Amino acid sequence: MATEQLRCAVRVARGDLVHVQGEWREVCAVRLDRYATGGMAVVLTFAGGGRPLRVPADRPVTVSAPEPPRRPGWTFVEDASDSPAVHETECTTCGEGPEPAASQDIAVRHLWCAEHAARTGHTGFLALRVGLLRAVAVGGVGHGRDECGGG
Repeated sequence: MATEQLRCAVRVARGDLVHVQGEWREVCAVRLDRYATGGMAVVLTFAGGGRPLRVPADRPVTVSAPEPPRRPGWTFVEDASDSPAVHETECTTCGEGPEPAASQDIAVRHLWCAEHAARTGHTGFLALRVGLLRAVAVGGVGHGRDECGGG
């Protein structure tokens, strides 16, 4: 088994092994939900059935992730050449967020959060960053084009 680590519940992914009530359970589905009070929750469904686990999104859980499948001779780097990372920010109470064009600048997103908190009293925000990875051949491995037709 891979090394155990504490990870925020919102970062748990399908296939991870989560330590629940003294046993390791494989996660087969993850979805975000909201509490009636407005906070974000993560609902984990486990392989083999049983009752799903609902935990606050920011609560640390013990996870043992299997090593990611990686073809020998490849490394992965962040790819900003084709399109930049996408940033999303939203209030965890009401779901509002800044305009998409403005949300790419971190200073603008932080300013929006501060103004929203001052205006509404809401103090919780979810910030996500989604970027692209590119596989890069190491030591002469590879064919020059990826399986999706890219270069």
